[in-house]
Amino acid sequence: MRLHLLATVFPLFFLVVTSQRAAKPTQDMPGTKLVSLTNEWTDAINKKDRKKLDELMAPEFALYHWNGNVWASRSEWLEYLLAHTRIEKNTLIDPAPHVYGDVAIVTSKRDWAGIIDGEHFSQKCLVVDTWRSFGGHWQVVGRTSDCTYE
Repeated sequence: MRLHLLATVFPLFFLVVTSQRAAKPTQDMPGTKLVSLTNEWTDAINKKDRKKLDELMAPEFALYHWNGNVWASRSEWLEYLLAHTRIEKNTLIDPAPHVYGDVAIVTSKRDWAGIIDGEHFSQKCLVVDTWRSFGGHWQVVGRTSDCTYE
């Protein structure tokens, strides 16, 4: 009886464990890709690489206050970055992706400093980037952050 039970349960257990292990890399792939894209976006911000920024940022991108109000549209954000900001340091720490089909968020901590319109700043922030896949091509559609000045 025990052998019969073991012979029935073991293959079932093996099937469940194997299918979960086989599915895991597929589930992690979008998350790994999003961390890479988040790092590419940070590099493009630091280099003020307009071509790369246009590739990674959706047309409807906006920067949001923590309460959900729009802080800056895509065009305003780009104008401020390209014409008014000199970045001395901009680092994202521990980016963590959370994928929900064709929408994802990447949470991270941000340490950044620089000069905006002649005024020096240094901030530590909590950041939530919202990404959306358009036909398999991920673009950031929004950033929400909460910062403290140092």
